[in-house]
Order: sequence, then structure tokens, then C-alpha cells
Amino acid sequence: MAYDTIKLRSPYMDESVMRRIEAQCILRSGMHLGTGEVLYELYTGDLLGSWDSRISLKPMRQEHVADKSGRVRLQPCEPYLLIEASVHKVMLGHNVYGGPTNFLKAARDLVALVEKLLDTDLLPADVWTVHRVDVANVFNLSPGAIKAFFDGMQLLSFPRRSAKALKGSASIYFPGKTTTVKFYHKGAEFKVHDYARLRSFFRILFGHIYGADEDNRDRVERKLRALQRLADRRLRVEVEIHSDKLQYDFGRNPTAAELTDAYLQRVHDSEVERILREGKQGMETVRTEEAVWQRLESVYPNKLAHVLHAFWQVMATRGDAKARERYTKPTFYRNRKLLEDAGVSWRGSDVHLVANDGLLFNDFAPLRGDPRFCHAPARNRPEYYISRDLMRLAA
Repeated sequence: MAYDTIKLRSPYMDESVMRRIEAQCILRSGMHLGTGEVLYELYTGDLLGSWDSRISLKPMRQEHVADKSGRVRLQPCEPYLLIEASVHKVMLGHNVYGGPTNFLKAARDLVALVEKLLDTDLLPADVWTVHRVDVANVFNLSPGAIKAFFDGMQLLSFPRRSAKALKGSASIYFPGKTTTVKFYHKGAEFKVHDYARLRSFFRILFGHIYGADEDNRDRVERKLRALQRLADRRLRVEVEIHSDKLQYDFGRNPTAAELTDAYLQRVHDSEVERILREGKQGMETVRTEEAVWQRLESVYPNKLAHVLHAFWQVMATRGDAKARERYTKPTFYRNRKLLEDAGVSWRGSDVHLVANDGLLFNDFAPLRGDPRFCHAPARNRPEYYISRDLMRLAA
């Protein structure tokens, strides 16, 4: 598990402090004066997406407040600051591997960095409130297996999110009011959003480490190719936890000190399980035709096992949408619930209407219990390693 984009709100601050921050945002170009390359970009707007590597700073003097009739309106208030950034990219320059796993430390590091860049004293991150957290799990699969995973995911539908769901050949996006669930191939995303940016970044970094060395160009390209190879074998599963979810669970937006890693991981697991209908972590999931039949026969009476096996075959070959057309609503949800209770999955089965190349492991599920889950740093090789201290020196 690693954290990516987080959004924090400061306590109210004095107007003089806010004016100093606004002045610093204007003065800070985020440029390396010697080369003109962008290092840290302090941006006073919303981030364009979770791939955005900038630090968004928004000085605010209004907040949403519910009036007596229950309507939420913008009301003037004392100044406060909103910070939003990918803590993974801020600390490492990329989010292919090695992200922060301690939320409070990540929040503290981000606030401390902004404090240093603005040259302004800010209150400790512990008392800032949290308004968004992206929690990511990463899995090591071959590019072919990742493609097979997304081919299989095309059969899934999620009734409450299907209207806004975006399904592509290398990504699936399920937006919602309280959370957004994203599955995507890191290699494709890295190539589009990070490759060119990191070329400039590593050119500056290696220039600082090795000086005006003619081999720096080759070092940069080797580093980028190594990161691309690693990204090509990574399936990334992110859950973006929105402010509404935090308010529902805590009764308000919690402070960074109140938000625990266990809570964030639990939300991630439950949201992914709801999408995949895979059941809980401790359950051994079966999905091949013979294993499914043996499981159903051992759990349910013979007649019900036959009914559920036929239902499973429709789900495995046609997907949720077609199964809903063939069965009444009560029957569909009852049968699906019985399959889940028995630890039976219809995603990635060995029953197909067309031939399948079998690149995806039959037992794969993008959950923490899967053996392909990446829970350790990348291999200790020079291509993959850049110390955080050296990166900050280069900046």
C-alpha cells in the first residue's frame, strides 16, 4: 500500500500570514535558474488529475456552510490554505514504486516542504484536516496478463457507478460521490504523463551528482528505460477517498493525526471488493469450471448447486449486464450473493465464448492477499535507486 494524492486544509491563519503566502506563490516560479527547468511548481489552481505532479496551493477566504434551511452556501471566513499534491511524486519524482506508506509522515513531509518553499512558518500537519486521500496497491504482472485482466474486466458492471464508468483497453475508472476506484496499467500512464517530464528532471539531477559529464545523457536514458520496464509490469489499483466519505465516517473532516493507515487500507479493500465481488481477503476464491462446481456442490444442496452453476456460467461468459436481462432482479441478486458467500468468482474464469491466451493467472485478484501484490521496494539496482536527499539537493 502507498499513498499518492492527498488534500489538506490548514487551520485558520492570520491575514498577514496569508498575504505573505500569496506573495510567495507569485514570486516562486518553480524554475531552476541555471537551466530553466521546472523543479517544484507551486500552482494556485486545482490539479488536472491524479497524474499531475504539481503542488496546488489555494489561499481561501470562503468556506461552505449550511444555513438554517440546510442549504450549503459559500460564506466569508478567516483565511486558510488548501494544499493538494501527489506526495509520491513530490518525494520521489514518480509513482512507479516506493511510495509513502505512513499517512501522517507523508502529510508532515508535504507541509514541511511547502513551509520551506514558501519560507513561511505553518502550523504542524497533525492539526490540518484531510479532504482527500488516494490509496494505491500495485501488482506485478506481465504486460500480456495486464491486458487479459482488462479484457476480463469489460464483463463487469457496477449498477451504482455504471452510468459514469469509463472503460478502456488499459484502464477502468469508476467515479462516485464518496470514492473513485481506478484500475490502470502503470506503463501506459507513465509513458504519457511522466516520461518527458522525468527526462528533464533527471538531467538536472545527474548534472548535480556528476557535474558536466558527457555520460549524463546515457544515464538519463538508462534510468528512464528502467522505470518504463518496471512500469510496464505494474497493475495499479487506486481508491480515491473523497471528503464526503471522511465526513460520513468521522462526522467531520478528520485531522491528519486522527486518520490511521488501518482505516485507509480498510476503505481501499472494501471498495475494490465491492467492484470485483470477490469476497473477503481471508477467503480462498475459486474461478475455474471444475473448482467452482466442487465448491458449490460442497456448500449447497445438489439442486441449488446446479442452479448456481448455470447462473455462474452466464456471468462468466456474458457478464453482469446480460445476466440481469436473463434473470429477475431478486433472482439475480440472490444468486450472486450465494456465489460470493461460497467464494466463487466469475471474473477471469476458464469458461469463454472465444479462445483465450491464458496469460493472466487463473487465481489472480487485485487484492492484498494475491501473491503478485507488490509489498516490498523494487530490486536494489542502481537503475531504480535515487536517494531522496540527493533529489532535494538537486532542487
